[in-house]
Amino acid sequence: LELKKKKNVVVSGDIGCYGLGHADPYNVGDWCIAMGASLSMGHGAQQVFNMKENSNTRVVSMLGDSTFFHTGMNSLLDVVYNSSNTVNVILDNRITGMTGHQENPGTGYTLQGKKTKEVDIEKVVRAFGMENVVVINPNDLTAVKNALDWALSLDEPSVIITRWPCVLKKLSIEDEKEFEGVFKSKCKVDTDKCIGCKACIRTGCPAISFDKDKKKSSISPDSCVGCEVCLQVCPVKAIGKVEV
Repeated sequence: LELKKKKNVVVSGDIGCYGLGHADPYNVGDWCIAMGASLSMGHGAQQVFNMKENSNTRVVSMLGDSTFFHTGMNSLLDVVYNSSNTVNVILDNRITGMTGHQENPGTGYTLQGKKTKEVDIEKVVRAFGMENVVVINPNDLTAVKNALDWALSLDEPSVIITRWPCVLKKLSIEDEKEFEGVFKSKCKVDTDKCIGCKACIRTGCPAISFDKDKKKSSISPDSCVGCEVCLQVCPVKAIGKVEV
């Protein structure tokens, strides 16, 4: 949502469930070619934009945690090595979401379910020499906006790491400890307060629907995961939390 609002920004996409962001209502993503290539493609594109006179176009490159471990690490190393000024976003949901929830080096478990060393993405990124790194909750829209504003204000490479578990994942002990209370609440619309502005609809959440006759929004409790994004965008505070 916040990235879509940015002007003079192009988005280098990658292979993963976040590729759905290319479609409506987000329409965020300008290309997507190969797994793990978003960071290196973003770097190359940024060099072209930097050579253009009076150009202020910036590239934001995005990929997921498992893709980062697969082939994204070498791309990020080249970004640092070549002193790029791209914004690199690593979407860490602590599982390989797109292809069936296989474990990866960042989950702390092997494919056989055996406990193993959990690789810390932030430590890896900093070990590459990346100095500008921030870790945020992607559901906190203010934190996302501040992180993007900060990264885009820099004339050197930066990394934004988002940390939140996939809603379809069977949570590990580590997940439950880090994200205490996750998925334990729902959001609900107070129809008396709802003014029918459709701000919540524009979040793209599949749990939210709009009644054209009543001109009111509603949230399906069966689909809502309690991320609270709709709660943040509602201008009249017509959406609240309900514990489950």
